[in-house]
Amino acid sequence: MSSSCLIFNLSNLWTTNNLSLGLQSAPFVDLSLGLPAPSTMPIAGSNLPPEVWARVLDEVPQPHLLPLLSVCSQFHDIAIRRLFASIKIYFMGGKRAQEMLNTNDAYWVDLLAIDFMRKSWEILNHIRQDRRFARAVKSVTVIAFADGLSIFERMTLTNTIPFIPNLHTFRWIGNGPEFDKSVAECLPWTLQKLCIQSSLPAEPFHHLTKLQHLELPTPFFFPDDEEAHDRLVIDDELAEITTSLPIGDLLYDFPSELRSLRLCASYIMHIPVRICNTLTELDLLMTIGDEDELVGLDAIFRHATVLESLSFVGFISPLVFSFLENAADTMPLLTSFRFCDDMTDYSPQDMVALSTFLANRPLRRLFLRVPAVRNHHSFLVSLVSTNQQLEVLGLHTGMYILDPTIMMIVHQLPRTLKALHLAMNWRGSNMLNLVDRIGQLPNLTFLHLYGAVTRLPVLLDDLADEAKGLQMVGLNRALWNINRVGDELFFAKLPRWRIKFAVDEDFLCDDDAWLFKYN
Repeated sequence: MSSSCLIFNLSNLWTTNNLSLGLQSAPFVDLSLGLPAPSTMPIAGSNLPPEVWARVLDEVPQPHLLPLLSVCSQFHDIAIRRLFASIKIYFMGGKRAQEMLNTNDAYWVDLLAIDFMRKSWEILNHIRQDRRFARAVKSVTVIAFADGLSIFERMTLTNTIPFIPNLHTFRWIGNGPEFDKSVAECLPWTLQKLCIQSSLPAEPFHHLTKLQHLELPTPFFFPDDEEAHDRLVIDDELAEITTSLPIGDLLYDFPSELRSLRLCASYIMHIPVRICNTLTELDLLMTIGDEDELVGLDAIFRHATVLESLSFVGFISPLVFSFLENAADTMPLLTSFRFCDDMTDYSPQDMVALSTFLANRPLRRLFLRVPAVRNHHSFLVSLVSTNQQLEVLGLHTGMYILDPTIMMIVHQLPRTLKALHLAMNWRGSNMLNLVDRIGQLPNLTFLHLYGAVTRLPVLLDDLADEAKGLQMVGLNRALWNINRVGDELFFAKLPRWRIKFAVDEDFLCDDDAWLFKYN
């Protein structure tokens, strides 16, 4: 019996026992967080060591964890550590909140804002009051889309962060209010991961000497609509912010612990050689589409000798292919590559250069967004067929790749795949071929399909029935968790704001998050 089935049955058994004993059928609630409080009644198997139960509950899907809070105190403590390892704090209100939720319904926005901000305050308050709960929190993400200054909310956050002893990840998304000096200064020096999609204060991070992962602001906005929307979108406010960031001063004195970096390509020249020497992951966001953004790229290929993951995203100048062709013998450890372009049309020489760069590399992850490709279909088929060791694959071909090529790509999909993203001109016939093929991929747990022209002609049940290992599926920009209890399937759709501001912890593993990122 799977762990999820075991715990599901235990939870049902406990409810049945409560009813048979004449006890209250619904768990009573801890008012501070609205969570079921733990029962003190013993359960069958309670003589097992806590380590065994912790291992079992680690395998339980996230949606099944909430009922376990009322099973017993041991389950409650284990579930709390997973449910609140990553928390999100919301600042919402006014026009910004409407933009955040992609709606003009002010009444609905106000209802959500009240609910989200109340829960955010309850979580922060509980952190300050309960040290055991505070120790469970490892990651904090702030979603800031309020029209006002939010001074009280921001001060509440800065007063709470010092109470989180195990904080290793902090994110700030949005400019309402902006990420400012008061927040930056309260972050612990032990922080390992910092992701900012907002303004940057001057000299904000010099005390973060253990930081290993840094994501700096980019202007790209990825809409959460569920219809076909086959273009990247520039956020005007973020675009203005990213043109005047103090990147040079920031990176000059930055500690050499840094392993992962995301920044706009126009700042490549400001990356010190000592940081290039230690980077294992680099994401370059191209926002202009001209050769000025490539100044300094040759130094990256020359000095980033331990790089394992490289991403180019945005409006990419065709001149990048000359760099790739000349760098075929560099970056010997590269196993992850993303080329996500939204503008360029390609020549045969460009495809040869890209093939040359990727040839003979033991790639584990590959993502290509090339919607402008029209006459280079054989390149894509060859690329898939010669990389049968891939575990993560994303192909975004747009509207120009038609049925014969799609079917060839589908039939060449590696059996080793664990995560797959395909954005194509899907129609009934080629979709049937895909459904049949994913049933032959035994390790596939994440599938994201995108219709570049029309809505997808497929049902969730068909995909989940065919691919028995699927745990998360996406159709366009909607995502569902798949929970299996016996032969029954339960689909839990993620709300639009969670998809729009998805973070690593929203996915089953880092590979799934990597594949969905920038889509």
